[in-house]
Amino acid sequence: MLVRFSACLALFLSAPAVMAQTAPDTAADPAFPSELILLPQAVQDAASEGLDAEAVELPSEMTPVAEAWYRAQIAYLGGDWIPARRYAETAAVAGHADAAALAGIMARDGVAQERDIPAAVDWFRRAAEADHPVALYQLGLLARLGDPSLGLGTPRQWFDRAARAGHIDAMVAYALALRASGIPQEAVLAREWAERAAQQGSAEAKYQFAMMLDEGIGGPRNAEGARVWFQRAAEANIAEGAFQAGMMWADGEGGLADDVEARRYLRIAAESGYAPGQGQYGLMLYQGRGGDQGREAAAHWFGEGARGGDAESQYLYAFVLAQGDGVARDLETAYRWVVAAGTDDLGAPVHNQDRDRLQAALERVLPLDVQARMRETGAAD
Repeated sequence: MLVRFSACLALFLSAPAVMAQTAPDTAADPAFPSELILLPQAVQDAASEGLDAEAVELPSEMTPVAEAWYRAQIAYLGGDWIPARRYAETAAVAGHADAAALAGIMARDGVAQERDIPAAVDWFRRAAEADHPVALYQLGLLARLGDPSLGLGTPRQWFDRAARAGHIDAMVAYALALRASGIPQEAVLAREWAERAAQQGSAEAKYQFAMMLDEGIGGPRNAEGARVWFQRAAEANIAEGAFQAGMMWADGEGGLADDVEARRYLRIAAESGYAPGQGQYGLMLYQGRGGDQGREAAAHWFGEGARGGDAESQYLYAFVLAQGDGVARDLETAYRWVVAAGTDDLGAPVHNQDRDRLQAALERVLPLDVQARMRETGAAD
């Protein structure tokens, strides 16, 4: 972690008191599931521009089932939901696995019909009989609903089958299920599945694989490899990955320390709205690490992280408010934030001696009624 600065309280200890945050919802315009698009690109483009599924010229020597599936795709891409559903269900009943998967998606999302989860399960099960990866993964997601009437059992079994059928998101879900089991042998498998999905481009897998490397889950700790994969996750727009990469560059974990690189990655995390990244990026600015010092910008990012629920950011924001450092001095608001910083976003106590000292110092200068009012107001700007 970045070296936190101690709160220099002498500047305000003698100052006078200042008085004064499942299954998908129905989609109006659902996107065609990318895994199911089988039409040539020219036909996809034409369908998107309004090609009529009923009047389309079909390729020669098509079976009735293939014809129904062809028309279903064109209708769906063109937003003509009722024919899309009719053709998909026709092909699905005849045993077309892709069509059954699409029929399940339409039933699940309430496209051209009332949303019907049991019907979606039935369509997905048809496709799953052929080990259809999309259908298997969707059954895993629906199993997460925990509805025993669906008869799906645990999500893990479906994610296992979908992962083995090549579904990348299922590989990630299966890896996380294996990791959560607490069984050492399964942790090894979790790491293998996470790496497999990461190597195939899954942004979430890149982050999860990096975490397993960093924490020594499923094998020895590999800080160097973790930093590489956190960076790859950051490049794939995973804010937490950018945060972890930045912290490792700052601390010299997994390689040489470099404040410029640390600041660059923490800025990505901060600008992505990740509250811990906002606080730590602000701290880099405050300390002038990796670039010019910027007290006003630091205070801004402390505030953003504080409002995002990060306890460290809340403490840092309270500190600069109490000092009037980069922001107008405001002891009352500082007290509100330092109290908020006493618990994390799950409500667990935060053990931070600097925070405790800052709160105690503010309590010595703020009247009790002000303290009570600030506690009642809560952490809000």
